[in-house]
Amino acid sequence: MAGMRPSKRRHRVYIDVELKLIPVMSLLVVLVPMLLQTAVFEQTAAISMNLPSADEVRYLQNPDPATLGDTVTLAMTDGGFLLISGEATLGRVPLVPGGGFDYPALGKALAEAKQRFADQEAIVLLVEDPVLYEDVIHTMDRCRPHFPAVSLADRVEAPGE
Repeated sequence: MAGMRPSKRRHRVYIDVELKLIPVMSLLVVLVPMLLQTAVFEQTAAISMNLPSADEVRYLQNPDPATLGDTVTLAMTDGGFLLISGEATLGRVPLVPGGGFDYPALGKALAEAKQRFADQEAIVLLVEDPVLYEDVIHTMDRCRPHFPAVSLADRVEAPGE
């Protein structure tokens, strides 16, 4: 069995290799800023609402009829909008034929209510269960130019309903 001599078996070949980092660095110089610009680190959105204090909760349990007529309330039902103040109905805005809420007509009704209650800054939204979250947000956005202090409440059904 012919083999290699021992000196040839132990001989290792070393090749001098030069690493070329310039193309990698060029790629990183382009990719890193692009990735930083397209990344979304944090998205926050806020809805400003007024929550009742403890005194207001006691007031809501035993309301004063004289001051109840000064508040403006907008009820969102599955039949449309109902704008009320105390026991008086200020306006009704039915649904559009497609079944959605009529926001331009709501804006007109709110403008008329603001003329009637010029010093009033608050409005209470009463929302029924079937109303979608997106519709509530659109309604709050429509109310803010006329009544900046928007409060959100759950619609409580009277025994006669």
